Amino acid sequence: MRDYLRLMFVLAIISAVAAGLLALVDSFTTPKIEAYKAQSEANAYQQVLPEADSFGEDSELMKEISARSDLASIQTVKVGTKAEKQVGWVCKVASPGYSSNIVMLIGINSEGELGKVIILDQKESPGLGTNVTDPEFIEQKAIAEAKVNQELKVIKDGGEVQAITGATISSRAV
Repeated sequence: MRDYLRLMFVLAIISAVAAGLLALVDSFTTPKIEAYKAQSEANAYQQVLPEADSFGEDSELMKEISARSDLASIQTVKVGTKAEKQVGWVCKVASPGYSSNIVMLIGINSEGELGKVIILDQKESPGLGTNVTDPEFIEQKAIAEAKVNQELKVIKDGGEVQAITGATISSRAV
């Protein structure tokens, strides 16, 4: 009986030390990970709207978007400017995919044309839904030439976007 108590005590101490070390490592790495994510997102803004040299909040536009239920997937909108002149917007959008939300940045130029689309986060099925990040899908003509008020649909739904075989739900999300 004493051996069992001693074994439990030793295992409890080892577990507590391991948990403490894990918490310590987490406290050091979390700020670095958050800073990296913020820097990656800032770089992505520049990629989707390359003509802009700075990005700022548009609180009035966000109020309008928040008031409309059909635009609920829009998380943030940043105004892109160059030499104090507005050159477009960058929208961060979360759209429901097959197994998770697909978070994207979408660049829109001042003429209302969609620019580049970048997938920031997705947890779709490996080998199927993850293919929505492939340039062949994102840069296809129907998406690249779309306008802001134009509804995009996959071919299966009567649209022009070529869906990824076996990943129609993920394709619709984008």
